[in-house]
Amino acid sequence: MIRYCFFATGPYRENPSLVRALCLGKELADRGIDVCYVADDIPENRRPGVFDSRAKIAYVPRPRSFRQFGARRRAIASLAPDYVHVIDPAPKTFLGLVFSKWKLVADYDEWPAGRPHKYYRRKWEEFLEWWANRRAKHVVVCSRFLQDTFEQRHRRQPAYIPYATHLEEHADVASPFAEPTAVYMGTFSKPYDLDLLFDAAHLLAERGFKPRICFMGSGPQFEMWKDFLAAHRLDNVELTGRLTGAELWRRLRHAHVLLFPIRPSVPNLSRCPSKTYSYAQARRPVIVNRTGEIPEVLRDLATYVDCSPEAFANAIEVAMKTPTLPDVDYGIERHNWGVRADQL
Repeated sequence: MIRYCFFATGPYRENPSLVRALCLGKELADRGIDVCYVADDIPENRRPGVFDSRAKIAYVPRPRSFRQFGARRRAIASLAPDYVHVIDPAPKTFLGLVFSKWKLVADYDEWPAGRPHKYYRRKWEEFLEWWANRRAKHVVVCSRFLQDTFEQRHRRQPAYIPYATHLEEHADVASPFAEPTAVYMGTFSKPYDLDLLFDAAHLLAERGFKPRICFMGSGPQFEMWKDFLAAHRLDNVELTGRLTGAELWRRLRHAHVLLFPIRPSVPNLSRCPSKTYSYAQARRPVIVNRTGEIPEVLRDLATYVDCSPEAFANAIEVAMKTPTLPDVDYGIERHNWGVRADQL
């Protein structure tokens, strides 16, 4: 029997990137593979239900010294895996694996070396990428852009394994909205292009049209955008903060239309936004930019707009002035973790 080990640092459940490790691990276990995890010994990783009940877990104490790297190496050795799967190789995972004998699977759900880092950080990320592409038995990427980029940079053909559906659906949930509402879900930080939507809401208000818009999420720019709404008296826009479970699902499922700003920047082209699958699961219409992996999932069933506040404002106005918008069947059943595990 193959023993397959996922190795990451930090909390598994709280890190969107590590959804891959948890979902792939469950599907691999279903296929008779002996799945295990190396995990930091922190409360988040000890909560019931984080890992599949069949998986073996090697917990690593977190001393604030270089001893942590030896502890991780010993944890991997205790599991004796055939393969070690790392998502976005980082300094801590590199030091846990360098000069080791384990067969490495290097999985990229984004491109760390392609971010706008300062010089020394960028060189470090480039070194990690070079090391992983030469050390790994297999390389996995989430986007066609990154597949082409690695083929050019490292002369190898990575496997293309994007994300899949992962939200738990809640049947017959009541709508939380008293009137038609456009909904956004995501992180409040600069790379997520929220300015397109907030500026669009401001433009609509200047036209005398103030539809209900709901933003779900949190992040470093949350207070900045909260102040923006107050400054422009956009009382039609609600910021819920971070939501999970049934409360998240009912807002997605009962949205009049879902909003998804995503410019064609290198970081956005390099990743496979898991939000795309959540939106498709909700089966509601989506207003989005035609960027990267988006058309792979939403096909031509979404409303694609230019990357400008004006374009979003125009599309939102049309959608919100349409009394009812029917559900959309995006064929999401073909994007499941079982298919991804078979590819792996």
